[in-house]
Formats: sequence, C-alpha cells, structure tokens
Amino acid sequence: MNLVRVYAVVLRHYFLSVHQLDRLFGVFFYPTISLVLWGFISRYVQQIQSNHLAALLLGGLLLWIVFENVDTDIGLSFMWDVWEGNVVNSFASPITLFEYMFGTILVGFLKILVTIITLGIIASVFYNFNVTALGFGLALFWVNLILFGWAFGIFKLSLILRFGSRLGPLTWSLPFMLMPFSAVYYPVKILPTVFQKIAWFIPLSHVFEGMRYTLAAGKFDFGQFYMAMGLNLIYLVLSISLLIKVFGVVRRNGQLVKLR
Repeated sequence: MNLVRVYAVVLRHYFLSVHQLDRLFGVFFYPTISLVLWGFISRYVQQIQSNHLAALLLGGLLLWIVFENVDTDIGLSFMWDVWEGNVVNSFASPITLFEYMFGTILVGFLKILVTIITLGIIASVFYNFNVTALGFGLALFWVNLILFGWAFGIFKLSLILRFGSRLGPLTWSLPFMLMPFSAVYYPVKILPTVFQKIAWFIPLSHVFEGMRYTLAAGKFDFGQFYMAMGLNLIYLVLSISLLIKVFGVVRRNGQLVKLR
C-alpha cells in the first residue's frame, strides 16, 4: 500500500468538503439538528398526558411539509436552471425577474396542492388522522406557511445569486435550521429561554402553536394567526427588496454569467 496515494485521496476529500457545504452538513449540521430536535420532543412527551399526542405530531409533520416544500422548491428550481446552464438563456430573453419568479412560485404552488391532497389521504387511511379536524383554520395555517415559504425561499435565492452556486445546499438545508425554533412537534415553552425569544420572530412557531391550540381547544387562535401574518408580510417585503437589489448587482458585474 502506498501511503502517499492514500494521503492524496484524503486530501482530495478535504478540499472537496471545504468547498462543498453539503459534505460538511452531513458531518455536523444534520446530526446536531436531529439531536436537538428529538431531545425537545422527548422532553415534551415526558411532560404531557394527552390522547391527542399522535394528532399533534402528525399535524405538525403535515404542516411542516407544506412549508418545507414551498420554501425548497424556489431555490431548487433555480438550482436546476444553474446546473443545466439555463440561467443566462432565461434572462437573455425578454423575461423579467418578476415574471421568472411568478412562474416559479406558481409551479411550486400547484405542486404543493398535489402534495397536500396526497398526504391528507395517506394520513386519513393509514393513521386515522383527518386534516379537516383543524377546520377552516387549516386554510389559514396554510396561508402563513406558504407566505413564509416564499419569503425564506426568495431570501436563499438572493444568497445563491450573490455568493454563487456553492451555496446551493442551503436550499434544502436551511429550513431544518429553523425547525428546533419553530416548535413543530412541541410547544415553545419547552424551549430554553433564549430559544423562546428567537422563536417569537419566526412565523412558523406561531402557526404550530395555533395548530396545537386548535386541536386541544377546538377553537382558532387568531392572535397567533395575526402575529404570523404580520411577520410574514415584513419578511416578504424585505426578501423581495433584497432579491431585486442583488439581481441588479449580479447583472451589472457579470456574476450571473458565471453561475455554474
């Protein structure tokens, strides 16, 4: 065995890991997020005695999938254009940034409708969970999830445009960074004080708190809804403004052509 050649293989993987974030995420990011998330879930399960536990967990999962798909689809659709070398072709045509984004968002919206129907049927048939148990509030929950998915997806797209396609893994990784603070499977009060303060600024936490209240009390929590909606509108305006500014910069300095 030639140890020099072995060292060359190790060195190659080192340089690849330094320049490709998705390789490092598998070492640090996903294991850490999984440990933190399931740690809080375990603490919550130990503290409650509820016949609605399965419904709370399934409801949280179904709503999270809506957000994750809406958010991820924006960045992933753009990354497919990058990988296929289609970005320059698209923006060399008369299409505007608004038209490109509107078309991308519309396709993502149609996809999530199919996903919601499919998951609703599976949850009902196999787990006896009826999504209509959330009543009209379900549609209101979806509104906030979709709005924040758009805002967060547009924000990530701005980062990819500005810093290059090497940040592409953020498209599917960053949503999971929000997960522990979003109280998907447990109430915000389970979190440490510092995490609770962070959660207050994340619209998702208000959506999932509202979901738990609806399942437990049979009433819709408009306070949480309005809080999530207010934050969503702020983040949506900020993310769109950032995208417009970044897109103008990368077109002027030629970075758009260099995206690979």
